[in-house]
Amino acid sequence: MIKLSFSTLGCPSWDLEKIVRSAAKMGYDGVELRGLLEDLDISRRREFTADINETKRLLTDYGISVSGISISARFAVIDPDEKREQFDEARRNMALASDLGAPIVRIYGGRIPKGFTHETIMPIIAQNLREIGDEAEDYDVTLALETHDDWIDTSLCARLMKEVNHKRVRILWDLHHPYRMKGEKPEETYRNIGQYTVSIHVKDSIMENSKVKYVLLGEGDVPIKEMLRMLMEGGYRGYAVVEWEKRWHPELLDPEIVLPQYAHKMREWLDEIASEKTQHH
Repeated sequence: MIKLSFSTLGCPSWDLEKIVRSAAKMGYDGVELRGLLEDLDISRRREFTADINETKRLLTDYGISVSGISISARFAVIDPDEKREQFDEARRNMALASDLGAPIVRIYGGRIPKGFTHETIMPIIAQNLREIGDEAEDYDVTLALETHDDWIDTSLCARLMKEVNHKRVRILWDLHHPYRMKGEKPEETYRNIGQYTVSIHVKDSIMENSKVKYVLLGEGDVPIKEMLRMLMEGGYRGYAVVEWEKRWHPELLDPEIVLPQYAHKMREWLDEIASEKTQHH
């Protein structure tokens, strides 16, 4: 069964104890760490340095796993200093993920540098990803490149994965972006990246005055249930991570409303898909 997690992007004002306690109370299996309070990069915070043992105890006491750490590091970079910065951020967080038993570190392709195209950057980003993938091997974590920025088109992501050809470099399928931003049909996306997908982000939306408006799960028109069905039938065993972008959009509904609703609806859908499956066998 797919396990449930939520990103801390959705609750930027909660401290770690409240995050973990709430996750347990709402019936989540894990949390994805993406910022904590005022810090986006959590790897230098006390909770994950000096107080790491207390943090691990807190997680154990509530039976909550860390499904992954989401970071800002991006790998379509050519400047050596910039590359070093991205690699350093990835290293710090891979070490932390390893310490917390988190299987995934989410990374970005990022924007294509000025003067480059997808074609000309492809060998460079592939090389960067192979290098950092070798390091991920040492930490026993998998780097998951998100369908985001200039890498929402999943036919490009599939090409990149073939080019990189590294078992520690995979895809985080944000179920929202390829459908909403590129108009990809779920079966097309799944065909392109299903086999590479090790984590998924879940959010629903509608278009309002030609702007994306995030809404409660099932109140939008992103065919999430259909995507979940494909993933389950294809044997996906990772987490489904609710990504409510409250940190970037303070006007969004509060986590106290959204996170329980998403958990409830996801369970409902996953149960329905599972029971359909048994009926067919």
